[in-house]
Amino acid sequence: MKLIALVPALVLVVAGGCRSASNRYYTLIAAPAAKQAVETNDLQLDVLPVDVPPEVDRAEIVVREGPGELTPVDTRSWIAPLPLEIRRAFSDELSRNLGARDIAGLTAEGLPTYRIKLVVQRFESVLGKRALIDAISTVREVTGTSPTLVCSHHASEPARAGYAGLAEAHQRALARIAKQVAVSVRASRDGAAACSK
Repeated sequence: MKLIALVPALVLVVAGGCRSASNRYYTLIAAPAAKQAVETNDLQLDVLPVDVPPEVDRAEIVVREGPGELTPVDTRSWIAPLPLEIRRAFSDELSRNLGARDIAGLTAEGLPTYRIKLVVQRFESVLGKRALIDAISTVREVTGTSPTLVCSHHASEPARAGYAGLAEAHQRALARIAKQVAVSVRASRDGAAACSK
């Protein structure tokens, strides 16, 4: 009888031991601005899933520790899979810059819709030093009335010490890229397609 009573308690102790108090989770989504941008309702966005390099496509934050060394940090992770985190953060910043909503694959008639694809080619994290993102974006008006615009982006931001500082630096880098893409969307809408630097 005593043995039966001890089994559930033992299971709870073992299950509790699997969780580590030192695990921390980070996001690429910036905190909402105090004053939200007003929706212009003159265009809408369809932000496609984001591609990321395979070496960083994992739950753990991967940091560069030397010229040829990358280390996934077991106790420091993104709160969601990295491609989803980047897509959401990029979409939020782009929507804020353009005053437009992201319809995310839905069909909505009546407004010009710009389909945007972001391919991240380099996503580098150097603890206490910098966050760097190299990416290519494509901007296409879904009716095909404007030419597809393909642009390259490079954003490097200094990072303060710690993983929170690194996440914030990546937030700023993504915000810079989103601002450049927003300029390209406006240029495409105005019939003067051009990449922004």
